Amino acid sequence: MDRIVVITGGTSGIGRELADMFRKNNDTVVVLANAGCDDSGMEYTCDVSNEKQVQDIFSDIQKRFGRVDILLNNAGYGMSGITELIPTEKSKAIFDVDFFGVVNCTKYALPMMGKGAKIVNTGSAMAFFPVPYRAYYAAVKSAVVTMTYSQRSELKPLGIDLCTICPGDIKTNFTKSRVKEFETNDRYGDAIERATKKVDGREDKRMSAEVCAKRMYKIINKKRMKPMYIIGGFHKFLHFVARFVPTKWLLWGINKVCG
Repeated sequence: MDRIVVITGGTSGIGRELADMFRKNNDTVVVLANAGCDDSGMEYTCDVSNEKQVQDIFSDIQKRFGRVDILLNNAGYGMSGITELIPTEKSKAIFDVDFFGVVNCTKYALPMMGKGAKIVNTGSAMAFFPVPYRAYYAAVKSAVVTMTYSQRSELKPLGIDLCTICPGDIKTNFTKSRVKEFETNDRYGDAIERATKKVDGREDKRMSAEVCAKRMYKIINKKRMKPMYIIGGFHKFLHFVARFVPTKWLLWGINKVCG
């Protein structure tokens, strides 16, 4: 299709699968990632939370290609732990990458984007169904969804489409690389360890990164995207049920399954 596609976090998991799909369809794919980049000249080692680094890379992209047709903000990591015991610097760090990384890349891609361009932010079903001991990850993904809604309205007059795609449980290295804080005290006992084992124990039942990427790719190629999509039948069902069920009931159910 000969589009210029920029993907952050494009060397592993969903990002890598999407990069391969775009390449197979004759799009030019530029990858930003903090690890795993090759020397092809199409991959940049980048910490998306470092604004100067992001600015320099997009400046180089502009010199080489002159435009960005699709920006996929996919870089990020997870965190679990007892909310009150997670060190402040670590709670800020996840916002720096998962939220401000989106802000930085969007900020420097937009001057190269014209009518018909698209920005897609990878969110998470956790934004709507937060489980115990994942408060910061749920919060940051909620922030991404809310920012997307607002900025979508800003960009509509310019003809630039924007959405968030929120996958449910996906089988990638994301779980292994999640920052896990097991610090506890007498109030919580071994609750965090038990909750982590329960959630991680369902790894084999999760959707594959390839299947998720195929669904995302189909959404990205729609003529007009909706503001938000959820990927995964169970979480789609929960999102529907949430319209009719009191929030306290929904949270009770989530806690029974994941707490």
